[in-house]
Amino acid sequence: MNTRYQRSRACGQVRGRPRASWVALAGAAALAAAGVTLAAEPGTWQSHQTTFDYLGISPTYSCEGLKDGLTYLLTKSGVRLDSPVRAQPCGGGFGTPSKLLYAKLKFSTLNPASAGGPNAAQPTVPGAWRQVTISPQTSGFALHGGDCELVQEFKDKILPMLPVRDVKSNLHCVPHQSTGYQYGLSFEVFAPSA
Repeated sequence: MNTRYQRSRACGQVRGRPRASWVALAGAAALAAAGVTLAAEPGTWQSHQTTFDYLGISPTYSCEGLKDGLTYLLTKSGVRLDSPVRAQPCGGGFGTPSKLLYAKLKFSTLNPASAGGPNAAQPTVPGAWRQVTISPQTSGFALHGGDCELVQEFKDKILPMLPVRDVKSNLHCVPHQSTGYQYGLSFEVFAPSA
């Protein structure tokens, strides 16, 4: 009887080691799913200043709506806003949609120092590649089914300025029709480590 107890206890200890490694593996998988990358590498900041002309047919945005949508997309993409997003012209009053809107954007991106570039002599900041998914399902209340055209224009006009790789998009926007919640954009971006 005593031998049986020792044997099962020994088996439990042997089984405990693989369980611990499974727990560690599951924890690493959870971090990866959350967009956290453990390997940091040096990066340098690069400033950008541009005008984002919103040319979507539908929906129309108010200045506040365009500002909020672009602020969400930029911060989700790991950029540092150097000044608040300013949408113009806002002649119709608070919350009034306009067909001809543009936004002034001033932001910085963290680029891998190994890429060189004009900011290679600047002090480095730790950064890492992280996964970003932009869709109505992952944005809380920031994006809706009708924001497909805004995300499409963000992908075409702003994403090329960012240090991204492995871009995948499911953007089939149809003017005057909500695509429902059936669109998405995903990519890896180099961003500051926590």
